[in-house]
Amino acid sequence: MAQLVLDPHLAAVPAARRWVVGVLSRCCTTERFAVDEDVVELLTSEVVANAVRHGEGPVTIDVACGADDVRIAVTDAGTDTPVVRHVGPEATGGRGMALLDHLATRWGLDRAQPPATGKTVWFRLSGA
Repeated sequence: MAQLVLDPHLAAVPAARRWVVGVLSRCCTTERFAVDEDVVELLTSEVVANAVRHGEGPVTIDVACGADDVRIAVTDAGTDTPVVRHVGPEATGGRGMALLDHLATRWGLDRAQPPATGKTVWFRLSGA
């Protein structure tokens, strides 16, 4: 498992994306298991950007590699619940959670246990 803590700025999104792909290439890719790096980059970007825009406090990313999948979790101190929206073609945003819902093998939301606040949005991708 690897972890990265970022300041909550949109400028951190590209660094988060590169870091996750780097972790996967070093630790999670084998001859029998590999995930689509383009999907990893896209979903990481969307979830981290949501944490920065709608969350609070620092953003923490955890990457864990299993035998046949990878789990990427993004934690922030905010309490807003992410929502899968279906927007029209003219919309300039609002597609991030729909992309996650469509492309991830599984995803979910874990709330911090009181008295702590915050949430973790995680997703799993199975390898090819």
